[in-house]
Amino acid sequence: MRYQLFSRAVRILNKNHNRCGTFLLARSAGSKATATSNSSVNAQQWAEESRAPEEASAAAQQGLPAREPLVKNFFVGLADKELLGYPEVIAREDMASLQNALLPVKDYFAEAPLQPHSLENLQQLGLYGLNVPTDYDGKGYAWSASLMASEPESSHTSLALGLQTHRVVVDMLRELGTPEQQQKYLPELGSGKLIASDAIFEYAPPENDFFGTQASYDLESHTWTLNGEKAFVVMPPPGARQLFLVLAQTQNINVPGELGRELTLFLVDGQQPGVRLGETHATFGCREAVMRRIHFDQVQLSSQQILGQAYEGNRHSEQLMRFSRLRSTLLGIGLSKRLLNHLTKFSVETTQCGVQIKDLDLAKVNLSQAMCSIYAMESMLYLTAGLMDEFNNQDVTLETAITKYYTLQQLYAISTQNLSLLGPASLHSGQPAELALRDSAQLCTQGESLTSLSMFIALSGLQHAGIRMNEGISKLRNPLFNPGAIFSKFLGSASLESPKTKMRLAEHVHPTLEAPAQYIEHSVARLNMAVELMFTRYGNAVVERQHELQRLANIATIIYAMWASIARASRSYCIGLPLADHELLTATAICSQGRDDVMRLAMEIFNGNYINNDNNLLRLSKQVAKSKGYFAVHPLTFNF
Repeated sequence: MRYQLFSRAVRILNKNHNRCGTFLLARSAGSKATATSNSSVNAQQWAEESRAPEEASAAAQQGLPAREPLVKNFFVGLADKELLGYPEVIAREDMASLQNALLPVKDYFAEAPLQPHSLENLQQLGLYGLNVPTDYDGKGYAWSASLMASEPESSHTSLALGLQTHRVVVDMLRELGTPEQQQKYLPELGSGKLIASDAIFEYAPPENDFFGTQASYDLESHTWTLNGEKAFVVMPPPGARQLFLVLAQTQNINVPGELGRELTLFLVDGQQPGVRLGETHATFGCREAVMRRIHFDQVQLSSQQILGQAYEGNRHSEQLMRFSRLRSTLLGIGLSKRLLNHLTKFSVETTQCGVQIKDLDLAKVNLSQAMCSIYAMESMLYLTAGLMDEFNNQDVTLETAITKYYTLQQLYAISTQNLSLLGPASLHSGQPAELALRDSAQLCTQGESLTSLSMFIALSGLQHAGIRMNEGISKLRNPLFNPGAIFSKFLGSASLESPKTKMRLAEHVHPTLEAPAQYIEHSVARLNMAVELMFTRYGNAVVERQHELQRLANIATIIYAMWASIARASRSYCIGLPLADHELLTATAICSQGRDDVMRLAMEIFNGNYINNDNNLLRLSKQVAKSKGYFAVHPLTFNF
C-alpha cells in the first residue's frame, strides 16, 4: 500500500488556499539528492529521475552536486551532518568588495527621512539590479550576496516590499526566461526603467476553478487573450513603467474537460492595451507601499510572453513561492531588529520607581527571547541561501517555507511584547511601536497565511516520509500478517522520553555545543516517531488531521531553527568573531527551549485527541457553528 498523500491533500489545500487568494503548491517537485549523503544508496538515481528539464540543464553550471534535502529527511529520522558546516559562499575578497559597494546604500538609508523615496535615487543606488546578471548590466549577485545587499533598505518596510517583489520576478526570469526574454526585459529591469511586480492573488476566486483570471488560446492567430483581475499588486514609484508576472488559468487544448485545467505564467507589460489600474487598497500596515487592483480586459498576448512552459504554471509556481518566501523573510528580520533596538533603547533610558527597566527580570527575559528569535531567523535565512548558492538544484522547498513561517511567527510575538513593555507610550497613532505592529500584521497576512504555510510544511514532509517509510508502515498497519515487525517494535528500547540516536552531530560543531547538538538529535528522533505514529494511526487520512499536521510543522520548524543556530554559532566561535561566546550562549538557549517545545508537541501527538483536548474542541466547534457564534446563556440567568 503506497501512501499517496498529495493526491488527497491537493484537493483540500488548493481549495482552501485559493479561497484566501493564493495558490498553494499542487504537486511535489521531487528532491534533488545525491550520492554524497550516506542515508540512501539510490540517492543519485533518485535525483536524476526527479529533475525537471530546465533543472537538468542548469546542473551543468558551476557548483557542487546537490545533497539530499535536509529538513525533509528530518521526517524520516536522518540528518546530513556535513550541512552543520555553515556555508561560506562569498569569498573573503568578494565580501570586502561587497561591503564597500554597500556603503553608499547604508549611508542613504541611515540619513533618508521616513518618506517616499524618489525613483531616481533608487535607480542611482542600483537597487533594482542586485540580482540581474552582469551580462545585462546588473550586479550579478547570487542569493547570499543579494540578500546581504538588501539589508539596508529593510529599515523601510514598505519600500523594501516593492523592491523584493521586483527581485522575485527577476529571479524567475533568470531561471525560466528564454534568451530572448532575458535580453528584452533584464537590462531595463536592472536599471529600474522597468519595475516588476507579481500579480497572483485574487479577492474571490471561483468555487470550481483555480483562478478567475483566465487566458484562452486562439489556434488561428496563435495568440492568447487574458481576462480577469488581480488584487494587492504592489505599484512602483511614480514615473516608472511596470511589468506584471501574472498567474492565470488556462485550458490545455490537448486535454478536454477538468483534467485540462492548468496554470500558465505570463509577462504582461503595464502599457499594453486592456491593462487597467483599479482601486487602491487601504491596507492595515505597510501604508507607504501603494497596492492596487489590476484589471485585464481582452489583453492580447503572444507566446513569447509566456514565462516557462504553457500549462506548467503549477510546477513553475513552486519556484515562484520559494523565491518569494526567502526574500520576504528579510523584511521580517529587518522589522524585528528595529523593534528589538527600539525596545532596548527604551529599557536602558527609562527608570521606574528608581529602577531601570533593563534591570527588571521580565524585561530581561523579553529582550533575550527577542534576541534568540532574531538570531535564529537570520541563521536560517543565510543557511538556506547558502545551500542554494553552494549546491546545484538543491531541494530547499521546506527550508524556504520554514524560514518564512518561523520569521513571521516570531515577528508578531516580538511586536506584541513591545507593546506590553512600552505601555501607554505605544497607544499613540504614528508611534514606532504602533507602526511596527501594523507592518507585522500586514506581513503575516499578505500572500500566504501562516496556517497555509504550516499545512504545506507538514504535508511536504509527510509526502517525502511516506515514500521512504512505505514498507515499514504497511507492516505496522497490518499486524496480523506481520507479527515479527510488531514484536520488534514492541521490544525496541527507544521511547519518546529517551530516544536512541546514532547521528553523532556533536562531532561537527564546537565542543561547547555538544549538549545542544544532542538536543537536536533527540528532536529529530521524536519527529520521526511522531510521523511513524501518525501514518500507523491514520493511514492516508493523515492529511485530514490538520491540528496534528500543524504540530508536525512546528516541530520541523523548531528543529531547523536549532540546526541553523548551532551551525552559525560554531562557525563564529571557531573563526573568532566578536562576541562569539555570546553566540554560543544564544544557540544554547534556542536549543534548550526548542528541545522542550518539541517534546511537548510530540507528546500531544502521541496522546491523541482524547487526551490532548483536541476532541473537546472539535465537539465544541459543532455547537458554535450550529449557534452561529457564542452559545452560552448569560451567567446570571435563572431557569424557572
